[in-house]
Amino acid sequence: MGPAARDDPGGGARFRVKVLVALHDYLPLHSGGSEIHAHQVAGELVRRGHDVTALFTERDLGAPEGEVRRGELDGVKTIEVVHQREYADVRESWEQEPALARFREHLAAVAPDVVHFHHLSLWGSGALTAAREAGARTVLTLHDFQLLCDNAVLLRSDMELCTDGPRGECADCIRRHPVLLERWDEETKDAVYARAAAERLARHRADLAHADVVVCPSRFLAERFLEAGCLREEQVVVLKYGYPGERRPPRVSDAAAPLRVGYVGGIYPSKGVHVLVAAFRELRGVAATLSVHGHLDWFPDYVAELRATADGLPVEFAGPFAPADLDRVMGGFDVLCVPSVWYENLPLTIQEAYRNGLPVIATDLGGMAESVEEGVSGLTFPRGDAAALAGCVRRLADDRGLLARLAEGRPEVPLLEAVVDRLEALYRGE
Repeated sequence: MGPAARDDPGGGARFRVKVLVALHDYLPLHSGGSEIHAHQVAGELVRRGHDVTALFTERDLGAPEGEVRRGELDGVKTIEVVHQREYADVRESWEQEPALARFREHLAAVAPDVVHFHHLSLWGSGALTAAREAGARTVLTLHDFQLLCDNAVLLRSDMELCTDGPRGECADCIRRHPVLLERWDEETKDAVYARAAAERLARHRADLAHADVVVCPSRFLAERFLEAGCLREEQVVVLKYGYPGERRPPRVSDAAAPLRVGYVGGIYPSKGVHVLVAAFRELRGVAATLSVHGHLDWFPDYVAELRATADGLPVEFAGPFAPADLDRVMGGFDVLCVPSVWYENLPLTIQEAYRNGLPVIATDLGGMAESVEEGVSGLTFPRGDAAALAGCVRRLADDRGLLARLAEGRPEVPLLEAVVDRLEALYRGE
């Protein structure tokens, strides 16, 4: 059973619910894929007459722990809770008891019919259980692997893919957290970390049992959680992100001008921007340019390395832009590149490229491989292979007919309205 219909003040009855959208970060300070999608869905729910509040956190060392800042963004009520995220022991990194207590307080104050989680990070193990105990229907959209992996991307510290995390047998990433040996019945830190990895996964398996529905934007993501024993097949709904805005015609490239390659997203190692810049070192003499869009101050050492590699190349570091300017930015590309070295889920930028009439070059891995059909909607290359990526760019620079055919071959992109229709049905329990 889902939430009951509420009375429509305009007369009659229609399905209207109070929704609490819970996640770690939010716009405008954070503009990653999960934040953008969560806000777009929340805004569409508000437009339909639902009562929507977004509850999220913000790290601010200059403010008291737990300070509450209320506001509104595009009609969505917002509650920002200050956190410091300082842990004395590794177990605190998933238990998050102080944050969980605050979550319960805001849950009681809002009294939602539905809690739609877009991330459990920073709210702690138990948030799903708390929402269920409060009588709310619980929906969780998974955007990454955070519940399987402390760094959320299933990458080891040596940047190789992690296969042990989904079995609770990888303690590599959680070693960034301290250990208080007196809290553990173990003699060494190594033993604590090994036990902590298994305990963390077991806790999140138990957490996920309290989700009525788990939405996975890609089948690849769903399968990783199913294989890890964290989900039941009947909980899972594979539902791609929906996108606002018009579907533009296929991009027509100027064959007399250089091929304009674009990147949009986070600029940090797991996103593989270094692979893309390194590829351009192998493209000397090829008529192609690269424009990199994203925050340049989040990982300054990494950006400095990128700039050094790009010295003397036709590479521009354009910096960040407002989400509303995405279509304008993509209007300056002939092709989008997504070179991530982690599995990804369903990068919003791939679907936004399709909506804007662009083909895509992407790593043949995870949700990227699921989204880009080789030779139909784009080109793919092996993970981390700069030479192979350079070959893809060279092919499109030399063959604009191929570029045009790939633009024509893009798949349909789900509209935001259709996706929210499906979410409303899930809220109703259908």
